[in-house]
Order: sequence, then C-alpha cells, then structure tokens
Amino acid sequence: HGESGMGDGPLAGLLNIHTPSLLELTRANDGSFPFEAVLATIDGRDGVRAHGSTMPVWGERFQVSASSERGETADMIARGRILSLVYYLESIQQ
Repeated sequence: HGESGMGDGPLAGLLNIHTPSLLELTRANDGSFPFEAVLATIDGRDGVRAHGSTMPVWGERFQVSASSERGETADMIARGRILSLVYYLESIQQ
C-alpha cells in the first residue's frame, strides 16, 4: 500500500488487483477505526486471507533475534512493530 497508505506502493503495479487506499478504513467502518481487524490482517499469522491468497505474514517478517538480556522474545518484537504500524494507520485516516 506504500508509505502513504494510498495504494501506490512500489509493488502496486505488479499486482493483478488494484491496491486499495488504507486512508478511509475509519470511514468505511462507521467512523470507528477497526483496530483489531487491521492488527490481525497485518500480522497474517491467523490465516486471514485477502484477494484470494494470504497476505504477507508480516508477523514472521518483523521478527528479529531477541535479546534474552532484556527478556524479549522474537514474537514480542514483531508484535511491537505491528502495533506501531497499526497506530500509524490509525493516525492517517481521513
């Protein structure tokens, strides 16, 4: 969807479908940002399907080596990164 969330990301032209804008999720949901649905879709590890195929599993891609010194797990790091992205998407709603 690109950095702007407008569907104009670098891979949009390579897809067989129109990449939708993510700027009107709140409007499309009666004025309420669908936080949990967006979180589950981005994470992708719960089997949510989009456009006939699975979304990229960002939950796995956002994992990094965890620091046992700080008590972090790879899953905690991935969830934190995904939460940051969801909060960003919420902040750019029109």
